[in-house]
Amino acid sequence: MKNTRKKYAVLAVLMAASMLATGCGGDGAAEETSVSINVIGDGAYNDNGASLNQTEPKETVVVTDGEGNAVTGAGGNVITEVAGGTEAPSSETLSEEDILAAMTTPSEDKPQVNVSQNAGVRYAYETLTDREKELYDLIYQGVVDLRYKVCAEDAYTLEEWVKVYGLVYNQEPELFYMGSKIKVGKLFYLTKDSATINQMQKDIDAVADKLVAEANGKSSTFEKLKVFHDYLVLNSTFELNEEGSYEYNASIYNAFGSGEAQGNIQCIGYAKGIQYLCDKAGISCMVVTGETEAGQTHAWNVVDVDGVWYNLDATWDDPILKTANYKNIRYNYFLVPDKYIDNLTHFHRSQKKLSSGDYVTYFTPPACTETAQNYFVKNGLVYSDFASAEAAIKAEIERAAKDGSRTAQITVASADLYDQIFDARMSYNDYSKTFDGVKGLSDECNKNMLLIEFDVIYQ
Repeated sequence: MKNTRKKYAVLAVLMAASMLATGCGGDGAAEETSVSINVIGDGAYNDNGASLNQTEPKETVVVTDGEGNAVTGAGGNVITEVAGGTEAPSSETLSEEDILAAMTTPSEDKPQVNVSQNAGVRYAYETLTDREKELYDLIYQGVVDLRYKVCAEDAYTLEEWVKVYGLVYNQEPELFYMGSKIKVGKLFYLTKDSATINQMQKDIDAVADKLVAEANGKSSTFEKLKVFHDYLVLNSTFELNEEGSYEYNASIYNAFGSGEAQGNIQCIGYAKGIQYLCDKAGISCMVVTGETEAGQTHAWNVVDVDGVWYNLDATWDDPILKTANYKNIRYNYFLVPDKYIDNLTHFHRSQKKLSSGDYVTYFTPPACTETAQNYFVKNGLVYSDFASAEAAIKAEIERAAKDGSRTAQITVASADLYDQIFDARMSYNDYSKTFDGVKGLSDECNKNMLLIEFDVIYQ
């Protein structure tokens, strides 16, 4: 036992040194490397602060030298190793070549990652420095290889690690088994069983490939995105934590492969779902994270429609119904410009708040300035005078009341016209009651978007 522990000590020290020599170099010691930060904000942690939705070594031991003293790394951090980890070779000594080979050779038992059609051309990736790209590549390949560690704790600062790990987690939806916990140099997983991952991937693509095939039959990017948006909105339910399934609610597995008619996903799950489908369809897309006005973490997409960038927020278009119903879909956030949402409903665009209160910026997304592909513009649902706007919203109320759907909505061309229609909302409420079974209207209007929206309430 004593000789075995000494071999573990030699292995750990040489591995740390070798990692620094093979692409994990840094020019400063990491600060607070033991701090764990959930990429998606409020996550699943127990009362002791331990993650409930990550798979990681349950026990670690301090590595000691031949005299029983704790071994520390270049930054002065005590080096630990997984208790009961990889069995040491039978030889009494290990060569550096053997250690490097064991460290850099991918496991034969690794998952078959479904590499995206847009792999290697991520918008966010191209904004990184060479040093950050190197770290991104290390983390990505480390997750593919199911490693627990890709560099020493003092190779990168906490801010660097949060930024780049967060980008890999957010921008690579195919790594659905990747955990969200943050610790410099370490990788975390929802599962490390490659057979399980491969089966989950098949379940995901059984749905995703059908959606992409349907979308590819459409004549425009707008119609393709509508296929993706409609599926996620109507076949998902926003759910922060649910016993037994919440582990994957920030991933494409709960969006497509869980087998549930209403997969439980967070906003990042909706956004990753859109990105995964766009990747398969060859549409440039990215996940953007930020916060709501209440300071809660949020995620949405920025997507390229025929050379022009638009925001798409499937989460906030979800009516959250127990049963999917295509009569109850909304398009409030389907291809909208920045001016509709930035610092109005969506805050701290592409930033992550640390436990210190400071923010790390992931990258600067492209500006979204146009409205030509917006749902209401594209479908001729923008009105510029009171008479036509009033006639249109009444027609929407009548349509909804007769077919049993919930939402009646149009947009108007000016703030003045919005105010006029909004001020007349009680008359539209009375109008709705002339239809059998209708109790009245609920006001869901949004002046930022010049959106007139009423939800029809039934008796």
